[in-house]
Amino acid sequence: MAREPSGTAPEDAFIREVDEEVRKDQLAGFWNRFGRWIVIVVGGGLVALAGFLWWREDQVRKIGVLSEEYSTAQQGLELGNAKAVEEIERFATGNYGGYTALARFTQASRAVENGDNAAALAAYQALAADKKLPQPLRDLASITAVRVEFDTLAPAEIVNRLKPLAQPGAPWFGVAGEMLAVAYINEGKPELAGPIFSAISSDETIAPSLRQRAQQLAASLGSLPDAEVPDAEVPADPVPAPVATTGKN
Repeated sequence: MAREPSGTAPEDAFIREVDEEVRKDQLAGFWNRFGRWIVIVVGGGLVALAGFLWWREDQVRKIGVLSEEYSTAQQGLELGNAKAVEEIERFATGNYGGYTALARFTQASRAVENGDNAAALAAYQALAADKKLPQPLRDLASITAVRVEFDTLAPAEIVNRLKPLAQPGAPWFGVAGEMLAVAYINEGKPELAGPIFSAISSDETIAPSLRQRAQQLAASLGSLPDAEVPDAEVPADPVPAPVATTGKN
């Protein structure tokens, strides 16, 4: 076996030692130049993370507080508490996200209960026109506005307003579809009303009471198979009184 030339191992060790020293010098120089900025960036990132975590916890806490306050105000309204009316007004005119929208719907509903249909109509129309609200809430406001003035509107006007919102699968198909079907009946077009009542009666996402009413009306119009025709009497007034609700109908 050939032997390495004399002095190779010491030279390699010397080269490695020099290389390590050069690297140390380079690292020291890099740290001297950029170390302070690295500390600032890393420290700033940690501060930002801590701030985000605090903000998220604070938001959860605030939502919990708002939920409790709004629930208390709603209960107070049912008891006729004047302070509750002020609280709902605070929510309605403030910047409380979804609770502000709920408060505005509540005020509109109370106007109907108090017989002030003009104020209720204005409130619902304002909600329907508010582009900051989610579309389902705006649609609900449009539908409820029609309910407020249902008896004074021409059937054709009701059809024009509700037809786009009374589509199967739409969030408010039950309520909008029922009023649309009644408008068709008032127009003398029961053949258009029957299929709508039938579709409502078969939609399991709609409230049972509304489905049952629709089934009875569909049967009276001959729009249900014989096996599905119910024995109950058809209600005299298929359109319920105006309410402000955010549940699915």
